[in-house]
Amino acid sequence: MTHRLYGFISVAVILLVAMGLTLAATQVSGQTKPLVNVDANGVGLHGYDPVAYFTDGKPVKGDPQYHSKYDGATYYFQSADDKAVFDKEPERYAPEYGGYCAMAMAMGKLEDADPNYFLVYEEKLFLQRNEKAHMMFSQDPEGNRKKADENWSKLRSQQDD
Repeated sequence: MTHRLYGFISVAVILLVAMGLTLAATQVSGQTKPLVNVDANGVGLHGYDPVAYFTDGKPVKGDPQYHSKYDGATYYFQSADDKAVFDKEPERYAPEYGGYCAMAMAMGKLEDADPNYFLVYEEKLFLQRNEKAHMMFSQDPEGNRKKADENWSKLRSQQDD
């Protein structure tokens, strides 16, 4: 009977230690989340053309044959012309906050964005994660941008430490 109890306790301790290590690893990896929102292949904007938001006023899927790398992400374009425009001024066309949700950033969070919810404001591309976030950000783009800029700056300085 005592062997069974010791066996049970040993298994329980091993499981608790394993769960604790998993939780610690998750917290550490959450703290070191990259500041560029890319997929497993390093593609930003979920493969959408960043220039199209400005020229077409809507999200347009890019073609992998037209691609450029900028600030840790590979961007796809619908044409060689859009790629050329991006290559001249990538900082103008790349999404703000590394392509993460601008409204979430205004709230101090790092969340994925849906390329279908966006706002081009003062010649910058701001993405949101869903319709609610889009509505919230669009109600006060200037105020939300200021909050997001402050949070992004803090996040970037923490990442540099």
